[in-house]
Amino acid sequence: MSVLSAVSLRTALPLPAFVLHPFSMLFLAAVHVYLASVHLLQLAAGHIEWTHIWKGFGALAGAYIFLALASRGFARQTDIRSSAAPLPNPMR
Repeated sequence: MSVLSAVSLRTALPLPAFVLHPFSMLFLAAVHVYLASVHLLQLAAGHIEWTHIWKGFGALAGAYIFLALASRGFARQTDIRSSAAPLPNPMR
């Protein structure tokens, strides 16, 4: 295990707890999808400008990152729930 993979997201990013919640990440991903659609629709309408290209695809990349962080948070919550379940008693 490398040092970089051992660093958790919470220690790498000094953010408040509500920002790191999976539903907050989903909201931020939806905002990025909206922003990307605005710029990519401008490209589809024929307004070919460098600003629409980099903002549209940059917002899509941001949405991908926030979705990845949200799925990581949801997976962590299900792991915590499943590991907190009591073990069956083998003596019964």
